[in-house]
Amino acid sequence: MSKLKATTLVLFVTLLGGVSFAQAQDKISDAELNKFAKAFQVVQMENQKAQQKMATVISDNGMEVERFSSIQQAASNPNQEVEATDEEMKKHDMIMAEIKKMQPAIEAKMEKAVADSGITIERYQAIGSALQQDKSLQQRFQSIMMKSAKQN
Repeated sequence: MSKLKATTLVLFVTLLGGVSFAQAQDKISDAELNKFAKAFQVVQMENQKAQQKMATVISDNGMEVERFSSIQQAASNPNQEVEATDEEMKKHDMIMAEIKKMQPAIEAKMEKAVADSGITIERYQAIGSALQQDKSLQQRFQSIMMKSAKQN
């Protein structure tokens, strides 16, 4: 399931990708980090729902999630040969087509979660990028997440 998670996290990475660290270097206030945390939690929930839907699509098409993930990983690596039967590749291709159809709705839900939190997609991406590189910001974010978990 962790490989499927990696595949579906492409959606999350898409939201975070393409923003330079310098754009987020300006001061990120606690209020703004709280908004990011709120959006992040909803995005994570949507991501989990998406993973469950994708796992269902995979199993409904007669394939195990782990097998699909290994084929997908090999298929997306140009330096790796895909070791799969013709039947497995047909199933994989059908599943991928269904997953691709689902992606716009999933992305829209995630974008709405960000917008509903009170920050722009661009700022969400910038904060997410900064979080990947700034240890003190990571600690502030973790503190906010822990406080939020205690309140729930």
